Amino acid sequence: MMSKYTQLSQHLYIHHGHINTGVLCDENRALLIDPSGISLQSTLNELGITEIDHILFTHHHRDSTSGFPLPKNVRVGVPTAEEQWFTDVETFWNDPKYRWHLYNCHPHNLMLAESILVSDTYSEGSQINWGAATISVLETPGHTDGSITYLVDVDDKRFAFTGDLIYDEGKIWELYSLQKGQQTTDYHGFLGARDELRESLEKVRQSSSDALIPTHGVVMNNPDTAIDKLFDKIDYCYDKYVSISALRHYFPNLFTEFEGRSDHMPIRQGKPPPDFLRHFGTTWIIISESKEAFVMDCGSPNIIIQIQQLQEDEEISNVTQFWVTHYHDDHVNAIPEFQETFPCETITDTVVADVITNPKAYRLPCISPAVTRIDRATTDGDVWTWNEFTMTASHFPGQTYYHGGLLVEGRGVRMFFAGDSFTMAGIDDYCAGNRNLLGDGVGYNQCLTLIQELNPTHIFNCHVDPAFDFSDEEITFMLGTLEEREKCYTDLIPWDHANYGMDEQWIRCHPYEQEVTCGNTVHISVEITNHSDQPSKAMARPILPTSWKEDIDTIETTIPSKSNGNIQFSIQIPQQCDKIGRIVVPFDIIYNDIPLGQFREAIFVINEG
Repeated sequence: MMSKYTQLSQHLYIHHGHINTGVLCDENRALLIDPSGISLQSTLNELGITEIDHILFTHHHRDSTSGFPLPKNVRVGVPTAEEQWFTDVETFWNDPKYRWHLYNCHPHNLMLAESILVSDTYSEGSQINWGAATISVLETPGHTDGSITYLVDVDDKRFAFTGDLIYDEGKIWELYSLQKGQQTTDYHGFLGARDELRESLEKVRQSSSDALIPTHGVVMNNPDTAIDKLFDKIDYCYDKYVSISALRHYFPNLFTEFEGRSDHMPIRQGKPPPDFLRHFGTTWIIISESKEAFVMDCGSPNIIIQIQQLQEDEEISNVTQFWVTHYHDDHVNAIPEFQETFPCETITDTVVADVITNPKAYRLPCISPAVTRIDRATTDGDVWTWNEFTMTASHFPGQTYYHGGLLVEGRGVRMFFAGDSFTMAGIDDYCAGNRNLLGDGVGYNQCLTLIQELNPTHIFNCHVDPAFDFSDEEITFMLGTLEEREKCYTDLIPWDHANYGMDEQWIRCHPYEQEVTCGNTVHISVEITNHSDQPSKAMARPILPTSWKEDIDTIETTIPSKSNGNIQFSIQIPQQCDKIGRIVVPFDIIYNDIPLGQFREAIFVINEG
C-alpha cells in the first residue's frame, strides 16, 4: 500500500488516511496524534518508525480513534472530559438512556466499540514534553463536548491539531455534530454548538499557530482567514434557518436577537378549530355526526382516560379508526395500551409503519421502544371514507422523514393534520437527526408543495391548540429559503450536496439492533442514500470482534443518483461466543473512493441459544 504523507517540519509529519494523523518523530520513535486506520502503518514504515511510545486523541469519535492497533505499553492520552468514553465505553452501549427516548445528542453514538487503556488525561493548560517538541492543551468544545486541541511547538513553529472544529477555510466536516441545546435539550438545538465552536476557534486563533491541522480536512496555513470564513458562513446559514423556523413559536426567547427582521417570515395568527375536534396532549380527535371517534396519536395513558371520559359524557360512542402521524415517543408511547383499550383499525404511512412496528431496527431521535400493531399501511394518495369525512393519506417528510400527513375533508372544511411539521412560525426542522432533507421533491420542499396543491382551510400541529394556514406568498418564501439553504449549507461542507452534512442517517445499518444466537447466521444491510446528482460507489465491511477470528470481505455497490442503495451481509456467529449480551459491530465505509473509517455501527444482542 502506498503511503501518503506531508512533512511540515524537520520532526513533524501528517499522514493523510481517512483522517489526518500527526506523526512527531524522534529518530526511530514516534508520538502519534489521532491515529486511525490501517494505512497509517505504511507511512510509519517509510519514515523508519519502529517504536510508538505515546498516542494523543483530540476527541472520542470512533472514526478518528479506531482501526489502528495500539502497541503494548504505549502511553495513551485523552481529553479529561471524555475519559469515560475511552476507558468505560460499555456504560454507554449498555445504558437504555443512550438507546431510547433520545432528546440529547451528547455524547454521540459514534463511540468506540470496545474500551481501551488510557494512561493520561489532559485538560486546559496541560503540557507534554516529548523529543524536540512541547505540546500544550486547549479545551476546545464544539464538535464534541470534551474536544481538545494540541498545540505542538517544534522546529521553531507552532501547529494546532484542532480535531474536527474546522475542515478547511470556511468549511466543517458535517453539521449534525453541532446539534446542541442552549435553553432546552439538544433536540431543539440546530447549530446550537456554534457559540462553543466560535469560542474554541477564537482560543485557537489567539494561540498564534502557524497552521491548523484538522482531523478531517486539509492543513490550513492561514488560520485567521480560515476561521473568519467559517464564522461568516455559519452565521449566514443560521440566519437562513431562523427566518422560517417553527421554533420561534415555541421558544421566542431563543431568537430575541432576530426580532423585527423584515427579511424573516412573520409569525401568523392562529384560527379556532372546528367544534367537532378535541385536542389532548399530542392527540387530535375527530367526532363524527354519529359520535364515532377518529383518534390521532397516543403518547400518554392520560389520553386513554380523556377518551373514556368523553364516552362517559356521551360526546363519543366508540373509537373506530386510529391514525399515527409519526414515530416520536410523545406520540406513540401509550399506543400498545390504547390498542388494548380501543380495538379499532390502526392506520399509518408505510414509512412510519416500518419504524413503529420494529423500533429496534432504528436509532433515531425521540424513539420509543413501544411496538405498535399496524392494520393498514398507506402510500401517497390513498383515499378512504370515514363517516361523513374523506381521508387522503400522504407520506409527509416534514419534522422527520418518518412522518405521514392526513387531509380530512367534510363538514365544509379541508383540514390537514401535519403532525409536528409546522407551526404558525414556519417549519419544524430544528433537529438534524430527524432527516430534514433539502432539495426538489424531498423534505419540506415536498411538504410545502403538497400544502400549496391541497390548499387546506386548516392546518393542525399535534402540540398547538389553534389551527392555522399559510398564504401563497408565505409558502413561496419558505420554498425560496429552502432553496437558498441547499446552496449555503452545501458551501459549508466538503461534499457536493448539503444533505451529506445534514442527514446523519445517509448511511445506516438495518436493522440497527437485533437479537442473535450463537452458531446462527445474522443478516444485515448497510443502507446508503446517494444525495448526489450522479451515481455513487459505496463500499462497506463489518469490523467483527477479534475473538471471532473471522474477516468478511469488502462488498461494493453503485447507487444511482438521488436514490437509495444497500449492501447486504450474512455474518456467522461463532458456536462458542466469548461474550454474551450487547456487541457493537462497526462498519468501515468507503464512499466515492473517500475512506470514512468506522463510520456507522450495528448492535447484536447475543444469546447463548
